Amino acid sequence: MRYRLPPLNTLRIFEAVMRHGSIRQAAGELCLTPQAVSLQLKQLESHLDQQLFQRTARSLTPTAAATQFYKHVRDGLDRFADGVDAIQPAPAKQRLYLYVSPYFATEFLVPRLGRFTSSVPDIDVRMAIGVELDEFNHKGLEAAIHWSYGATPDFVETPLVDDLKVLVATPRLLERLPVQTPEDLLKHSVVVPLVANSLWEDTLKLLGVTQRASQPIMMLHTHAAMMEAVLADLGVGFISYADAVRGVDAGRLVAPFGMDLLKQLPAGRIPRFSLLVRPDRRHSPILMQFTRWLLDEVCTEGVAGYASKCRPDQYADA
Repeated sequence: MRYRLPPLNTLRIFEAVMRHGSIRQAAGELCLTPQAVSLQLKQLESHLDQQLFQRTARSLTPTAAATQFYKHVRDGLDRFADGVDAIQPAPAKQRLYLYVSPYFATEFLVPRLGRFTSSVPDIDVRMAIGVELDEFNHKGLEAAIHWSYGATPDFVETPLVDDLKVLVATPRLLERLPVQTPEDLLKHSVVVPLVANSLWEDTLKLLGVTQRASQPIMMLHTHAAMMEAVLADLGVGFISYADAVRGVDAGRLVAPFGMDLLKQLPAGRIPRFSLLVRPDRRHSPILMQFTRWLLDEVCTEGVAGYASKCRPDQYADA
């Protein structure tokens, strides 16, 4: 059968642009200039006799035709990749290339990772640390452990463990600005994650605070930065459970409304760590083994110190 196809390189470039939503980011991944990527896209549009993108000075918006075409191009490239893998000799080492949220890496994964690697001889483990999924798209990364509220498009998601937060402040800050009623929180600056979240709004709702104030909100990129900001008396803040327990036990932090306040939130309102795998890698034996190990030995109530509502299997015997 003779195939009437555009140049295959234009399809690879089109797939990268659609995945990133950006010519510049796609160019960086493919080691091309943005001008070269734009030229290849115009060549593809000419071959198809279809406009694939609405272009402005600041945006690139796929047309309906591009969205429909993308599904077929992505599936086709996945099939090409499967074919290449099928005829290549098996690698001498199994590999596990991960992109992991900083707090999960330090609190959950790295201290226990030796238990997994000791059970898999000759495994090659590489781990990048970060919070933005854009970096996960770099070639070679196979799975991500990501902080979110779930429902991350384009990935197969396995919920691992809730990131239960505790609202805390230093004794010095509370001596200067006491919190004796929930409404007193409105006098304080608030330290929250930079990524999209509803922690502050949900906490005020749990406490029955209907009044709103325009107090400063400090949004920081990592949990470590949030912890340092709270310890520096920059505001009340949302600290992950294990660090909050250690801080309260050491007398460095106070939880004015208790350690368990945010446990009252329903599952969909509690941020969590999830394992994200590309659909074409979902049946990878090493990733399946790693997932089971995370669920059975790392992301458990015994390790975290609380039961996770994102893990309904934990309640099967309740």
